[in-house]
Amino acid sequence: MIPKNEQEILSTLLYMHLCQMIERLGNIPADRWDWQIEPPAPSARILGEHCYSWMVCDRQHILETDIDKHELIPMPESQSELCTALAKEAEVWKNLILSLTPAQMNELRYQFGNREMNIRGFVGHILQNTIYKNGQISAIYFALGLDGTEPYEAPIPNPIYNQLKQCKNA
Repeated sequence: MIPKNEQEILSTLLYMHLCQMIERLGNIPADRWDWQIEPPAPSARILGEHCYSWMVCDRQHILETDIDKHELIPMPESQSELCTALAKEAEVWKNLILSLTPAQMNELRYQFGNREMNIRGFVGHILQNTIYKNGQISAIYFALGLDGTEPYEAPIPNPIYNQLKQCKNA
């Protein structure tokens, strides 16, 4: 599917990162669920809970303007429950974003009753938060050797360019 509009692009990007993050979270060994690369760094559990809680919170801000009607966010207790909850939120967010019209994306809401944001801002916030948390989980994934055991080498484009130039000059 080729996205046709802003909502399809945002929905696809969010859903793609959430699916990757959920898969990685599910593959973290149970004995490493609370493991941290360094003491100040978050664990996979903390990252998953952070992402999940903001997904629920931001969705409440979009759908219910009265902050007094927002529910406290129940935190899933196990790794599998958190992955399941994140997968459900991924579907909810995908459908929510796709249901919004361009005019609705501009509607104002108030984060925690005082910070004015339009719905596009909430969608942007949850997208940015998810991409960031997915990247952090990726670092844990690599550190645990779940994505290979060789030292990580970033695929920098310059060696490819140099190889192409050498082929043309040969």
